[in-house]
Amino acid sequence: MAFLDLDPSVVWAIAGALVVVGLAFAFFGRRILKSLMAIIGAVLGGIIGYLAGAALVSGGGSLLAIGLGLVGAFIGFILFWKLIKIGFALALGVLAAALVFIAFGAPSGTGAGDSRVIGAIVAFIVVFAIAYYFIEELIGIITALIGGILVGAGAYLFLGPGAPGGVQSWIVAVGAGAAMFFAGAFVQTLKVRREKRAKAAMAAPRVVASPPPPPPPPPR
Repeated sequence: MAFLDLDPSVVWAIAGALVVVGLAFAFFGRRILKSLMAIIGAVLGGIIGYLAGAALVSGGGSLLAIGLGLVGAFIGFILFWKLIKIGFALALGVLAAALVFIAFGAPSGTGAGDSRVIGAIVAFIVVFAIAYYFIEELIGIITALIGGILVGAGAYLFLGPGAPGGVQSWIVAVGAGAAMFFAGAFVQTLKVRREKRAKAAMAAPRVVASPPPPPPPPPR
């Protein structure tokens, strides 16, 4: 099989990598995404902290610069780990606001009185609030979608263009990607719901049974 004038072994290696990464994203996307964001935050925070420490004292290799770099790495790790939820919710809110702004067409007012602006603001607030409440489920669905796309692309590379077995390869690839998307979204949503139930059970106050009443005094 020749695809894009590449050696078949190279194409199969790329396809295998796409399938493996796609399966990982489809079923473990939330953890992978959080880990990637945390690593990026740690690297950026460490660089900023080190540069800040080097700017305070002469010589970039001082203990102060290294110490501030470690502190910055820790802060960046925590911030990016936590802010991924806010970032996703903001992105969805901005997307909804943009769609509403475009859908309203020509302006019907000026400035803040423009119906497009008012509708976009309302859409942003509503979508941001809903998305932030269900952000864990949404992250699971989005990463499952990415995983399904990668699995579909890998399947298409494995099969190659044409109709092996009488079925177009792109149809098989789309079916494989869709199956992985639905399966991954289902599995990750179940995990999120189990985690939420466990957190709710831990946060709920424990009900302590009242002690039984003392026995009546013996008759005289």
